[in-house]
Amino acid sequence: MTSEAAQTAVDEQVPLIEAVQRLVRGGWDEVESSLVTYGEPIAVEGTRSIVRCHFLRSDPLGTPRLKTLAQQLANQIVNYCIPRTEIEKVGLLSPDRQIPEITRLANEAARLFTQTQVKTGEGAELLLYALLEKGLQIPQVLSKMSLKTSTEMQYHGADGVHAKLLDNGDLAVYWGEAKLYESVAKAMTDCMDSIEPYLTGTAHEQDVFLIRHYVDAGNAEVTARLLEYFNDKSILSANVEMRGACLIGFVHENYPSLPREEASVKAELDEVLSSWAKSTKTRLENRSLTKHAIEVFFFPMPSVEEFRKAIKAELRIEVKS
Repeated sequence: MTSEAAQTAVDEQVPLIEAVQRLVRGGWDEVESSLVTYGEPIAVEGTRSIVRCHFLRSDPLGTPRLKTLAQQLANQIVNYCIPRTEIEKVGLLSPDRQIPEITRLANEAARLFTQTQVKTGEGAELLLYALLEKGLQIPQVLSKMSLKTSTEMQYHGADGVHAKLLDNGDLAVYWGEAKLYESVAKAMTDCMDSIEPYLTGTAHEQDVFLIRHYVDAGNAEVTARLLEYFNDKSILSANVEMRGACLIGFVHENYPSLPREEASVKAELDEVLSSWAKSTKTRLENRSLTKHAIEVFFFPMPSVEEFRKAIKAELRIEVKS
């Protein structure tokens, strides 16, 4: 029996909830040297949404570790962009053949990012992937970057598709939206406007079509078991819950040096984070999204433009002035 067949035989006996959890690749330790989680998650009153906040970690001189974050995100592009089955094939090769193949996949992944657009949001989408997969341990189940038909266009539809099995057997599908703006208010509004159609059932048909045809768990048996949830003839299709994940990136003035200055700025940050949570509640209520579970990540940064440039630099994409 080949190793692949043996793994399939094993997975046939594994509860699906465990098989899906095994899809998570890596953990928070891969980004925690560049990110600080500020405060505790906030349950938005009257909704099912959770607000979280992450700042860039600063060095002893108070400089935010933006370049480090860009490097760490760039290290994730193979897992983010390349279908799991393709990566699994490389893992079956002899060690001396794996290195050139991994290099090839990394180069292919980098070329999928837009090369000429200045105000691309793909870096934010990559960050959202990391926050979901490594922070919340919710695995990506569809690599949409690999479906791009033009490297000069960002793909349409949700910015990410993640999923996890709930204890009751339901499949929670997380539609991701990532926005970068100078203004936190504009980023919030645009993000909520974008996520609303996916949760209210008016815009996810094309993405569900993509899931049915391109979902990839890296294992044929696990993929087939997941696809049962997207087969309208299966009773499991009634057990799919649409959820959301929003990354709200924006410029924050007087950027704090965290975690070193946390004690001195805590009152100020607590106040502003509370105001962001209240604004989130208002936007959720205005769009009738209070019954939907949404993970909302606030990501204040010193400069949106510098974040974009840092990601492009790490991917060896020429930065246009």
